[in-house]
Amino acid sequence: MTLRTLENGERGQNSCGVRNHDYPLAEVPDIADSQIWKQVEGFFTKVHAPSFGQLSNAEDLAVSPDGTRLAFTGYIWSSLKDGPKAHVYIVDLPAGSSMSADPVPMAVSHGPHNNKKPKWSPDGKMLVFLSDRIRAGQYQLFYLRSDRLGEAQPLVSEPLQGIIEDFSWSHDGSKILIGLAAFGLPKSGFEGSGTLVDLDVPRSQWTPIVKTDHAAMDVRSLWLHDLQSHQTRRISLPGRNIWRFAWCGPQDAVAIVSDRPGEGAYKESSLVKISLSNCVERVMVERGEYFMAQPTASPSGSKVAFVESVGGDRTKLAGCIVCVDSKTNKQTRIASNVDISSLEWFNEETLFSMGLRDLTSVALKVDVLTHEPAGLPGGGFAVVRQGWELQPEIGLVSEAGAYTRILSFEDDGGRWLRPQLGQSHAVSWESTDGLKIQGFLYLPPKGQKPYPLILNVHGGPMSAFIDQWMGYRTWVAFLVAQGYAVLNANPRGSLGRGRKFTQGVVGDVGGGDATDLLKGLDYLVSSGVADASRLGVIGGSYGGFQSAWLTTLTNRFAAAIPISPVSDWNLQWLSSDLRQRTLDNRPYNIEMGKVDQCTPPAQAHYYHTALLDHGVKSCIVEYPKEGHGIRQFPALIDACCRMISWFGHFMPVDK
Repeated sequence: MTLRTLENGERGQNSCGVRNHDYPLAEVPDIADSQIWKQVEGFFTKVHAPSFGQLSNAEDLAVSPDGTRLAFTGYIWSSLKDGPKAHVYIVDLPAGSSMSADPVPMAVSHGPHNNKKPKWSPDGKMLVFLSDRIRAGQYQLFYLRSDRLGEAQPLVSEPLQGIIEDFSWSHDGSKILIGLAAFGLPKSGFEGSGTLVDLDVPRSQWTPIVKTDHAAMDVRSLWLHDLQSHQTRRISLPGRNIWRFAWCGPQDAVAIVSDRPGEGAYKESSLVKISLSNCVERVMVERGEYFMAQPTASPSGSKVAFVESVGGDRTKLAGCIVCVDSKTNKQTRIASNVDISSLEWFNEETLFSMGLRDLTSVALKVDVLTHEPAGLPGGGFAVVRQGWELQPEIGLVSEAGAYTRILSFEDDGGRWLRPQLGQSHAVSWESTDGLKIQGFLYLPPKGQKPYPLILNVHGGPMSAFIDQWMGYRTWVAFLVAQGYAVLNANPRGSLGRGRKFTQGVVGDVGGGDATDLLKGLDYLVSSGVADASRLGVIGGSYGGFQSAWLTTLTNRFAAAIPISPVSDWNLQWLSSDLRQRTLDNRPYNIEMGKVDQCTPPAQAHYYHTALLDHGVKSCIVEYPKEGHGIRQFPALIDACCRMISWFGHFMPVDK
């Protein structure tokens, strides 16, 4: 669906429906009544409307202990404005290696709000999940009996004062560890930033907002619920912030802990063992150079493993495996050619893990005695599979690696979108120092080479683009459908290439990584894919920084759209200052969310002011209810209107 001219016969129109005025439509405050809005809204309606009232995606997969059923969090849209709601579903798994038709999933949670993260009890008789059915945003634990699925009941008689973020069953099924966040704590950047739901107390409009050092109770705490006595008690110490946790044998927990709850405090964390009887902590791994994530203990608690990461968002860390002896604290690093992102014990000697190798998702099990990767666990595992041309689906991977589809979420919206997109290619090129850089190239369905091309830079920088439906962000597919080629690049600092590659950006943000990105453009221009006179750049967070930074290194870009950018690393991370660079006279359309606490809106405003001071054309767009990135409709429609207006004005599809 390529957007066409707004009004026939007007001067300077292009095939994207953007009129070539002295200024683009992106600079108009209210565009909700414009023709381009209707066309962009129509695009997303055609993509999403066929799934209204139907399952469209899944996560939090949990196979029952007997292997016969799969519980998962499923998402259903009712409208673009309201977005998807999450509910818990159960689907029967095939008894054999194949099945003739998709089984019918059954919704086991209800209500107007959200339900997520189902987990079976070890005996398979109970299914516990998080629900905010009592108050939106305040998640509590609810349970169902697997032999009589009906209306879920609260697991804890009185709601805990806060938001339950996660929980974990004991191996014997008699107790549950509960991670409870205090009201109003910040969310991670990957979660959209902003804050968790606050206390529901009346306050006058004039009442000031007061921020100070967090009180002892104003943290993420760890609690223990006994299913026999129905008692729930706190086991973490006052003032200690519990980021991640797991059982460590029957009498202890292991946790990643810091003294402050702010997002910046995660890197200050240590790994501790907590006694469930007296709440005493024993440090197993002191705070160090690297981040820790995904703590998990062997069934006996004799060994603890975690992911050691160079850095990144705390909810999406990846790196190598470290195994710790629970008695001696001796650490053993287990090398592999996979950046591990999830981890759990298969038995006392074997870990099951998943991660990223180059551009490919990988699953493997690791023998902690020999440190050798091996085959997959007996019985296989469940995954959500997707790609540029593949809508999400649930499938089973056998021990031999064979894949069986269980449930597809393909709908008429996906079938309509697929012809609007061109081919995708995994591409690679050499940077200046000979380092191999990888990415995904998405081509438009029509037109001729060389194409107008937009470089898309991911956040992080410790993150990565993988093969995903619609190119991870919906506006990637939108731009491709309008006739632009898009390069999703993974420069040094990205995940999937090992620690040395990821560390290549440490202390050199905007150095080698920027060169990697520019060399990718050189490669596509020299190969005849990209038009050197019609190159744009876009990205969010770290990608927003690069969208601003790259234009100070070269004059090849026709337009840039930094989203939620860090523009002054002196203020953000006490590093270099973008504003002191010589600013090239390239137009910028800066977009951000007002409630973003990850890259505060002030960063974008500083850069906008600097651009204007240097005589550079700049437009800043602030969305009052958005956080880190523009994610919700109708703000996303507005943002896409401005994207296509900006790029269409300065680097049109039709010359």
